[in-house]
Amino acid sequence: MLAWSVVAAGLVEDRELRPGSLEDVVRVRATLLRFIWGEARLPDSLPARVERGVLGPVQDPPNVVRVDALRIAMEAGVETVAYHFVPAAPNGQMVVVHQGHACQLDHLGVGDLIRDLTQAGYGVLGMYMPRCRPDDCPGSCTAAHEALFAEVQPARGSPLKFFLEPIAQSFNYLQKRSQADGFPVYRAFHMAGLSGGGWTTTVYAALDPRIRLSFPVAGTLPLYLRAGGSVGDVEQTLPEFYRLTGYPELYVLGACGAGRRQVQILNRLDDCCFGAAQHRGPLSYDDALRGYERRVQERLEVLGGGSFRLVIDEQAPGHQISSYAARRVILPALAR
Repeated sequence: MLAWSVVAAGLVEDRELRPGSLEDVVRVRATLLRFIWGEARLPDSLPARVERGVLGPVQDPPNVVRVDALRIAMEAGVETVAYHFVPAAPNGQMVVVHQGHACQLDHLGVGDLIRDLTQAGYGVLGMYMPRCRPDDCPGSCTAAHEALFAEVQPARGSPLKFFLEPIAQSFNYLQKRSQADGFPVYRAFHMAGLSGGGWTTTVYAALDPRIRLSFPVAGTLPLYLRAGGSVGDVEQTLPEFYRLTGYPELYVLGACGAGRRQVQILNRLDDCCFGAAQHRGPLSYDDALRGYERRVQERLEVLGGGSFRLVIDEQAPGHQISSYAARRVILPALAR
């Protein structure tokens, strides 16, 4: 039997929760930013170009006046695209919705969540992982990500930047160009994502306090609880990064601060990862999950602000954002 005081082979032990003060939070965040970008701040760059009024990747989103494509260019020729669903009757808030390893945005419940959000007046930014979009989808995003780490070495920082920089560039654009490009001024930014998009949500919310509410769905577990299909791709397990911070600390960083909340959603019947079928260890699935949920929330109380909650989705039949998660968890939390 695997000794669960030591995680599965090759994975970093990330049980420890180190930030004990707000100064520690700032220090850890700066360390992570420096590892990813080579300096202790988010990039201030903008998308290479914006195409207004394009045919969007989600069918029939309600309450949308137009869809804009934000073309994002990064180092070493790495490119991606984000789609801005501009609300016709806006409520002044923006939600990033990040697809995982699927190459279609209108897939696995992600498109349904986008339609629910636009109907409620949210601006939505639909995003893909690198090399996982319709015009750049080689068949296996997992293999494409392994190749990205193996073949592309940035001049500064880590290839992790290619997963996270598109969000920072998009936020820079949304905060600077509303009047010039005719879309609402967004007073609050939130984020949700599925699978690899849930991982992106976890990490980006930890790095950027502009994310107020975050909803990673079927996206991560602490490394000490991973086995089999839950181990994840290279970006999920990169030792050099997770020696700097583990997943419980990322949850703390993503939720810490006045008015900030993170609601992690895991699907009990997930047929891919992070569900009960993939769980191994001496504790039950529920006890293992509630254990780190409790520790993260207790640390947030010590830090004086923020909330972390874990929801086990009993209704999702597989690896997806279910209508329960969208309409009974995400939308009500945003409305509050």
